[in-house]
This record gives sequence, C-alpha cells and structure tokens, in this order.
Amino acid sequence: MKRINPWMVAMPALILTVATACGSPVGSADSAPTGSSAGPITLDSCGREVVFDAVPRSVLAVGSEAPALLAAAGAGDKLTHYAGSLQVPFDEATKSLVDDAVRITEDSHDVSYEMILGSGADVVIGTDIAAGVDLDSLAERLDSAGVQMLTVSGYCAGFEDRSTGGLSGFEQIYRDVESYGKLFGTEQVAAESVQSMRDRVAAAAQRVDQEVGLRGLPLYVPAAGTLGSYGHESLVSEQMSLLGMDNVFTKVPKRYFEPSTEELIASAADKVFAMYLPTGSSALETDQDVREALRDRPELDGLSAIDDDAAVVPLNYYYSSPGPLAVDGVELLAERLAKP
Repeated sequence: MKRINPWMVAMPALILTVATACGSPVGSADSAPTGSSAGPITLDSCGREVVFDAVPRSVLAVGSEAPALLAAAGAGDKLTHYAGSLQVPFDEATKSLVDDAVRITEDSHDVSYEMILGSGADVVIGTDIAAGVDLDSLAERLDSAGVQMLTVSGYCAGFEDRSTGGLSGFEQIYRDVESYGKLFGTEQVAAESVQSMRDRVAAAAQRVDQEVGLRGLPLYVPAAGTLGSYGHESLVSEQMSLLGMDNVFTKVPKRYFEPSTEELIASAADKVFAMYLPTGSSALETDQDVREALRDRPELDGLSAIDDDAAVVPLNYYYSSPGPLAVDGVELLAERLAKP
C-alpha cells in the first residue's frame, strides 16, 4: 500500500465536504430543499459557490470524514462509492455503509479525475483528490463534466487564501452535518445528530479536572522521517483546549507544520499527544509502539514527558480528523486524562 505522507494527512490537497465553507459561514445555504421539486440549492464550499439543480442521487466519498458526516445527516443511503482506508474506526452504521459502497481505491490520495468520472457519482465529497492541483480549476473541470465537488470544511484552512469563516473545528463539523441535511432533505435527522454530538462533547469536558496551566504537545509520529505538530487551526488543538490543556503551539497559525528540535525541547510540555495511523507513514499499531517510537527519537532527548507513560497520550489520527469521529476522540482523551 502506498505510504501516506503526514503532510497530506494533516493538510489534504483537494476536496471536500458538503455545504461547508471557508470564507462565508461554513455550510451556509441560500436555499434548502423542501422536497423533490425544490429549486436550486446553493452551498458554500471553501469559498466556492456550488449550485445543485437537483438532490444528488449518488455520492463518491473521498477520505474518512465524508461517510460518517453523511451517516450523521441521515443521508448515508446516498453513499455509493468510497475512496479510502477500511482501517478507519467507523461506528457500525457507517462501517456498513462503507462496506456496501463500491471501493475505487484504498488510498484516498490516489484518486484521479478519471476515477471520479468513472464512478458515475453526481457529487464527490471528501478531503483530497490530487496534490498540487488548484482547487477551483479542478472543481470547474468536474463541473463541466457534470460532477459537483464539495470540501470537508475542516480542511479549508489548509488551502491558500481560504479561511474557516471564524468557526471552531467542532462547529465546522456540526455545520457540515446540517448542510448535508439541507442538501438531501434530512434536516431533522441532522439536527438530532448535531445535538447529540454537542451533548457528548460537553459531557466529555466535564469528566476531566481542568487544571490551569498544563501544557500539551500534539505530535504526528511517523515510523520514520520528520515529526510533525499541530497549531491553532487544528482540531486536536481544540480537543486539548476543551479538556483543559494548552497547546504549546497554539500561537502557530497553521493546522500542521514541522517544528525544529529546539522548539520541541523548549515546549517543556507536561503531556505529549502522540497521533499515529495504524497504516501508511506511521504504521504503528499499539500505544506501546507509539511510546517506544517517541523514545527512540534523538530530537526528543531532553523532553522529560516522553519518559513517563502517564504523560504520553497516544491517539489514532482518525479521532482528531474533522468528522464525527472527533467526538469519539474527545471522549477517548477525556477517559485517558481522567485516569490517575
């Protein structure tokens, strides 16, 4: 299997989620379906206006977020094609949808223009298609072929000249779900899902003693190569904040970057949030694998937190990605941080 570049994991190249946005309020819609005869539906996706003359009948989901967002919105039956890993810790309902979909490739980064057209889907929703391709030009090319492209809003900050509209990471997830509901006419299901997620996040935050001043260092841990970290625009930074931790790189206005050895040591972090993928560039499978990988890193010599098992908090990357799994991620982190 093609090895996943951690930069692409953290800053996907090109597509994605319904009705969300990055320049206007994410998920804003000028019109919403009231039935099969509803007029055009306009959604904002990373600053692009996307107009639907009819409700899409077939969706190609690229990456791990779109299937769960569709399911949460009550539109999982629209998922017909999937490009991505089967190692994602989906809930049972989403896993069933993914298993039933036609899988066009294992690595979402391998998706091509030709694959998208070949799927026959009306709309492609997800996180990346091809690195180095201009977002607008690709969308225009697909549109001319009769396929709409929507971007997962949590990745909008990874594109040049795009923004998240001032919304937090979790608010972007909620808006994505609400927007799918508007597009597919399942608003009530979407609203109930959003309320459930809000309640779960609030409950997770209550489980942890919010100690003032504790500093956390979020790291992406590949099996080899440069360690990566996450700044203010990342969802894991927001997860940490909800649980009373300060991201040592909260002043870095990026989702993902590669800090220097000096910056890592100077962080003097109390805890290390070590993110990994069971496949791809990380290929680490257990919490102990992650701890050992950190301790083998010469650039972390002098960072005392990595020598304390209780101070290292391993987390499967998918639990910090901008979809419903991020809610599971907050709950998992709360459980681990609540342990003495």
